[in-house]
Amino acid sequence: MKELKDYKPVIIGVDHGYGNIKTVSTVFPAGVELLQGEAITNNNILKYGDREYVIGESHLTYQGEKTKGNDYHILTLAAIARELDVRGYREANIILAVGLPLQWIGAQKKNFREYMLCDQEPVFTFRDKEYHILISKVFIFPQCLAETALISDLSGENMIVDIGNGTMNIARIENGTPYENSLKTETYGVSICVREIQSALSKKLGRNIAERRIEELLRNGCEGRTGDVPQTTDELARTYTTEIIRKLEVYGYDENVKLHVFGGGGCLLKHYSTLSQLPGVTFYDDICANAKGYEASARMKLEMQEKNRK
Repeated sequence: MKELKDYKPVIIGVDHGYGNIKTVSTVFPAGVELLQGEAITNNNILKYGDREYVIGESHLTYQGEKTKGNDYHILTLAAIARELDVRGYREANIILAVGLPLQWIGAQKKNFREYMLCDQEPVFTFRDKEYHILISKVFIFPQCLAETALISDLSGENMIVDIGNGTMNIARIENGTPYENSLKTETYGVSICVREIQSALSKKLGRNIAERRIEELLRNGCEGRTGDVPQTTDELARTYTTEIIRKLEVYGYDENVKLHVFGGGGCLLKHYSTLSQLPGVTFYDDICANAKGYEASARMKLEMQEKNRK
């Protein structure tokens, strides 16, 4: 019987967001809960070891260090299963391509790699399908910089901003080369805006408004919508985007710099600021862009390693 190490490696990029987990083909909420009792359906059930987990039906609270606990390990297995299902595999030799925030990668890279390799050959079941994989390598890339693989023209002065649920990463790049001292990570993700809107609406209406309802308004805009929820969302989203633009200007953004906006937070800048009306601003709407950037960067790294061996 053929061993997994003898299979042709498959690169799988996983973007471990605080709000959503993304591969190049799939997206699901970053939620994992230990199942108590017997599952009624197996739609989002992952069975690993002697435990069962419900995947994607909740949201994790913000964790600056993702290696605390096994939540992100379980979510990684679910992400791999979902992507392998799209590609038609049940067994695979995997090269895992992942990322960490720009300013945290130096301190967290070693632990994160060990965390991703804590079980190199897991056997698990997701949605009633069994998977047997070997994680033979883990490549870890800095967020923001991995996206450069998806940008066709980086001539002149550029700024990349990746606004996720938990963090905002910023990089300035001149003619394809990043400024080392411009690589910044701020814990100013979209979840801050969502919580402020929820708090304001709770005080105004005397009841809680579901996070997903607010997120839908942030994604698609409030134009043409009436009522307290859209009005409050619009006001506070504009306050949030004003602060984002202020931060970008502190780090060197002006209208002479080409701005590349990635991440779910890009929707807020598009709908609740004037940035979309300015020349030189490009919004990348693909929520899977990070995962695609990680896979592209992994392919380039493997090609370079192969070239150096010759």
